[in-house]
Amino acid sequence: MSLVKKHKMTEKKLAANRLNGPKSRGAVTPEGKARAAAANLRHGYYSKSAEVALSALGEDPAEFKRRLESLADTYEPANALEMGLVMQLARTLWRMERFHRMAESMAVKHLEQARKNKEIKEAIFCMPLIEKMERLEELYRATCLDQYPIVGPEEMQVFEKCRGDLPAEKAKEILELLLRLRKPGAAEDLGPAAKRLDPDGEIPAAEGEERNAAWRDLGRVLAFEIEALEKRIFEPDEDPDEARAQFDRDEILARGQEKAALMNRGEESSLRQVLRITHLLMNIKKVARTPKNIENEGCSQYVTENKGA
Repeated sequence: MSLVKKHKMTEKKLAANRLNGPKSRGAVTPEGKARAAAANLRHGYYSKSAEVALSALGEDPAEFKRRLESLADTYEPANALEMGLVMQLARTLWRMERFHRMAESMAVKHLEQARKNKEIKEAIFCMPLIEKMERLEELYRATCLDQYPIVGPEEMQVFEKCRGDLPAEKAKEILELLLRLRKPGAAEDLGPAAKRLDPDGEIPAAEGEERNAAWRDLGRVLAFEIEALEKRIFEPDEDPDEARAQFDRDEILARGQEKAALMNRGEESSLRQVLRITHLLMNIKKVARTPKNIENEGCSQYVTENKGA
């Protein structure tokens, strides 16, 4: 790609160029030679290795090419030195954006990891609740799904498994209902818990409508306990306060501040380099545009005057 803007050629001008071309011996003056060098100047970005490197980083080589050409159009490099500075400027700006993108990516990843850790902690917290719920569901299936259940030793063994999961008063209430649903007779055959609760057989086995009422009460109590556990497991309390949620996110991001600060330093370093390169490039172009007094440059008077200046 030529870095010197080309003028639009007319047919008349093109014909004149073809006529005068064989007569030309090339550029003679320093200015002409510089223009000729710039016209054939090429930058070394479009190497295969550079494209592969950018692609491997998930970046678009074509976008970098457009950025470089835009900078070349802005600064109009006239020689290899200026073109090298433009190339360095393009790379530094690109690297500065990369640091910014890396910092944002790390922040997002840090939040995602914190969310995963929270889910893991919640899962660990929920495991005992799930086990309790499964034991209560087993008791519910054993005693509440039949329309006319009869509680025996097997059902009492299921109750013994989940008795420790319940508050003492709730466990006692369920045990009394289970005793009401047993076969007529002493409770001592149902296990130690039933014997402790009713050592003298004072809790009679219910019959008729009383039995149906005890069955419905047992189903209601167990269903309530199961539903409460399900809510704790599957519907954890959500914090509706958005400000509080933002505070939590900020606190999580603060934990990764060391890496974020490293990216910020890289971005700031690139910005300072951009300023240095731009300043140097503009100074070089300014010097190149300053006319020189070639006739008096070697005279002692010229040297003395310039030293005094």
